[in-house]
This record gives sequence, structure tokens and C-alpha cells, in this order.
Amino acid sequence: MKLGTATSVLFLYAIRDVVPLVARIGYDGIDIWGGRPHVYRQDLSIEQLKDLRQLIQDHGMSVASFMPAFYRYPHSLSNPNPRVRQDSIDYMRQCVDNAALLGAPVVLVVPDLSLAGQSRADSLHRMIESIDIVARHASAYDLKLGLEVLYTDETDLINTADDALDIIHQLGYTNLGVVLDTGTLNLSKESPEDIFNKLDGLVLQVHVNDNQGVHHQQNLIPGEGTFDFPGLIKVLKRHQYTGFLSAELSKEYAQEPESALRTTAERMRAWMQVD
Repeated sequence: MKLGTATSVLFLYAIRDVVPLVARIGYDGIDIWGGRPHVYRQDLSIEQLKDLRQLIQDHGMSVASFMPAFYRYPHSLSNPNPRVRQDSIDYMRQCVDNAALLGAPVVLVVPDLSLAGQSRADSLHRMIESIDIVARHASAYDLKLGLEVLYTDETDLINTADDALDIIHQLGYTNLGVVLDTGTLNLSKESPEDIFNKLDGLVLQVHVNDNQGVHHQQNLIPGEGTFDFPGLIKVLKRHQYTGFLSAELSKEYAQEPESALRTTAERMRAWMQVD
């Protein structure tokens, strides 16, 4: 297993300044946030993206994933307004193109909430249609789309491993997988063992953060809440998971991100080394 971090907690830094900071702490990889001031739409030229990829490699790291900006951003793959949905699909295509240039193996698909008055069935149908288009676009590259399982306060569309698996089976693309989040697991109480038994190799990445088991939008440093990280690590080892554990910390840590990321790395490394 490898350790990475999302760059979203470092949104007060230019992306090129993020790289040496993350490398200095000792992370193996970096999850590029697709919002400003990092890699949003076409803010960076092709040459700048290639240079960023080289900078990451020069610091002994790889790109773990590309994380499109959906939280508090005007993107929605399920919105009933076709102009909004088309703009969101176009954004995802740009994320895929940027991810390919950066060498990212995974691009996240982030489900959102149905609008008031919009049925879940309608919202889900529109999201699946959107994912279909993005998955076809991504098939031109050597990367996968990771459907993120989130808690009910963030989405009503993909709340369980079964929800993600249903979409994968319905679309039938081989470039679809699942991204898990420990904050979500701490709230949903889904068993990691059961999830890995169901998904059978479809887990592309695991986001690590913590909470008190009652409210998701905390994204605390691992060990500051109630999630059983040693237990999760045992499950991952039992199922021979070799992918990234990527920290996704709250923007509340943005003023002192290095301290939060260092504590996260130290604790995760300690748990990962236990047999």
C-alpha cells in the first residue's frame, strides 16, 4: 500500500509549491484537486501540465488520482437543467484529459444530491447517462473512473458499495471502479470486509479521514475521531490491496496544512506497518 494526499487542503498554495511540501513530509503520491488554484479546466497549458508531471516525478512521487471539484462548485452530473449537466460533463472530460497528461491512473466521479422536487430515480438516471458519456471519453486513455461512495448528507445517489456496483454492472465498462472513504464508512457502518468481498478487486482507492461517527463534514486527521484504522488496514492486507490510501482532510486545516499532513502520515505509516 502507498500513502497519498489530496491537494485540496492546500488550496492556499499554488500547485507547484504543493509538490515539494508533500514530498518533504514523505508521501508516495499526490491526488490532484481539479479546482482553482490547482488544475481547473484549462487554467494550465499542455506544457505546464507536462512540467507539473515531471516535477512530481522529480520529487519521487506519482499522481495517485485526479479529484474533480464538485463540493461547493457549480458542477452536477444529475442536474435536470441540460445546460448545467452538459457543462458538468464537459468539465469531467477536461478533468480526464488533464489527468491523462499528468499520468493519473484514476479520475473520481463525485455524486451529488438530487434537487428539491427532483426524484431520486430521475437524478440517478441523469447521473448514469452522464457517467456513460465520461466513461466512453476516458476509454481512450489508460485510466479508470472511480465512483465515490459518500454518506447521505453529501449524496442520495451512491451511498453503499451496492449502489456503486449496480451502476458499474448497468454500464458495463471495464474502466469503472469504486473509491471508498473512511469518513463515510464510519457513518454508514458498512463493513470493510463485506465491501471488499462484494467488490472483488474493483476498489481503486481509499480516502482516509476521521469523524466522530455522527457528522461527515469534519474530515479530521486520522485518529482524531472514532474510525478503526488498524482494523481497516488488516482488511486491506487480507484482500491484498496495494493501492493508495489518500488523505482527504478538511479545509479547516488550510492555515497549517503541513502539521496536519505530517501527523496524518505518521499515524497512517504506523498503522500500515503493523502485521
